[in-house]
Amino acid sequence: MLRTVCASALRLRLARRPPAAAARWLSDLPDHELVGLPALSPTMEAGTIASWNLSEGEEFGAGDVICEVETDKATVAFEAQDDAVLAKILVEAGAGEVKVGEPICVFVDDAGAVAAFKDFVAPAGAA
Repeated sequence: MLRTVCASALRLRLARRPPAAAARWLSDLPDHELVGLPALSPTMEAGTIASWNLSEGEEFGAGDVICEVETDKATVAFEAQDDAVLAKILVEAGAGEVKVGEPICVFVDDAGAVAAFKDFVAPAGAA
C-alpha cells in the first residue's frame, strides 16, 4: 500500500511541474534549468536569436542581458532574473525563428556542472 501511495504522490508532483522541470528532476545530469524562449511582449509568438551576449560557461547575474531576440516588431533584450551560469546554447544566433517556449539554452547554478552539458540536446517535446 505504501508503494502505491508513493507512486501516486510522485505522479501528482510531476503533474504539477512544467514538462522541462519534470525532465530535469528525473535526469542524470546535474541540476539545471532548460530555458525556453520567453514571450518578451504580450503578442509575441516566435522570435529569432539575434545575438548571444554570453558564452557557454559564463556566469551572469540578475538584470544581465543574456541574448537579443528579434520579434516581428522589434529587437528585445532577454534579461536574467537570477544569478546562474550559461551551460549550453541550444539555438545559435541567426538560426531561424523559434516558437515561444521552445528550449534555447541551459542554465546551471554551479560552473563546475557546465562540462556535463557539452553534448546535451533538448529532449523531444520539451517546449
